[in-house]
Formats: sequence, structure tokens, C-alpha cells
Amino acid sequence: MNKLLFHTLALSVIALSTAPVLSNQPIPTAKKQPQSFMSWVSQVIFRKEPPIRPRKGGSRPSVRNPHDVCMISPDEPKTTRIVWSDRPLFIWQGQVNKIVLLNKNTGKKWTQPVTETQNISTYTGDELLQPGQTYEWRVFFEDSLSKEELSSGVNFQVMEAQQRDRITADLQILEKQLKAENKDAEAIALAKAKYFAENQLWSDVLQQVYSVQFRSDELQKTIKNIDKLCELPNLSGNNSLIR
Repeated sequence: MNKLLFHTLALSVIALSTAPVLSNQPIPTAKKQPQSFMSWVSQVIFRKEPPIRPRKGGSRPSVRNPHDVCMISPDEPKTTRIVWSDRPLFIWQGQVNKIVLLNKNTGKKWTQPVTETQNISTYTGDELLQPGQTYEWRVFFEDSLSKEELSSGVNFQVMEAQQRDRITADLQILEKQLKAENKDAEAIALAKAKYFAENQLWSDVLQQVYSVQFRSDELQKTIKNIDKLCELPNLSGNNSLIR
């Protein structure tokens, strides 16, 4: 992807960047002001047929609500979700005691204890997740530890090395250009998120959104709304619609 395309992408993501347009680039002729990226991604994620499809993770035996835990990302679409990150972010709704990641190619497991108030966790294993390999993410309750498993889990695959390297190079160029324009951490993260969204890498979109430490009001509002993805009549199906 060439430098001109990245500069154009950066301008569209940052939502009306005031940086000067280079003399050898065409001036955009849009008739109306473009919407912000967070407004755009919210419309995409929360439409009737969202690209992110959470699934039911199970419930404690003492809890009546069958949707006590909802696994948001990585999610479970009709086909195995492909992710770019080799240290993905796990997002869920509900109280669990630990999360486990199983390498379905090697059988190796990574276990991470979590608090009952926690709903995100980044993979921090000693080994990076490997390109082309498939993993299964599971969630556990405290009283289900002896049973070793709570649900069938959510499968995802790290993309093949060649494609992953290309995207990595694209992101490095994009970040370098935005830093040269003195863009802040949120603007850079949202630019990367838009890049991932355009490549249908929704798990990586959310990881970039959550990566921002000091968030604008708009970004904070969007993150608070992520749990709405769990408001599905049938979380275990792939044809669920947002209420």
C-alpha cells in the first residue's frame, strides 16, 4: 500500500484533521463534513446484523439467567475468526474466575486468573501466538475449576505469516506518518482501528479501541456501549439480531 493511500486513510480517520494537504495530493471534494470514526464504528457494530457476534459462555448453577457470561471478542461468527494480533485482547461480560487459551495445534494451555469485576484481559503468555494456528478461548467460574471446563469455547485463528507481516508493515507506516503530524495516542489507535475495520479484523478493531489509556468522552461512551453486543435474543446462534 503506497504512501498516498496511507495519508488519505489517516485524514479520513482522524475526522477533519487540520493538517495541511501535501501539494501533490488532490483536495477532498466531499460535500459534507465526514463523521468521526467512533460514530462510524458504533453504527457498524450495533447495526441489526453486527460483524461481531458474541456467544453465550455459560452460567453458574446457582444463577437463573442462562446468559450470565457473554464472550464478546474474539467472537464466534459462522466461520472461525481470523485475528492479526499475536497478543489478542479478550473481552467478556459477566463474572468469571479465570480464562484459558488452548492451542489446538499443540495442546498447550495458557491460564490467566481474573477478578469478578474484570471484563478484559490481554494474552500475556511467554510465547507469542503463532501465525496460522488455531486457538480456543474458554472462561471459567470459581466453582467450575474442578470440572476443568465451562463451555465449548470460542475458536479463532492467527492469520498466516505473509499476510500478517504485510499488515504489520502497513501499520508501522501509518503510525510513523501520524506521529509526524503530531497526532495523539487516541488518534493513532483509531486510525489503526479503522484500518483493521476495513480489513474485517473486528477483534483487532476492539483491541485498538481499548488500548487508549486517556480516552475522549466519545471513545469512553463507545466502550461503555460494547456490552450492548450481548443484548441478543439467542447468543448461541449466528443469526441473532440486536434488540
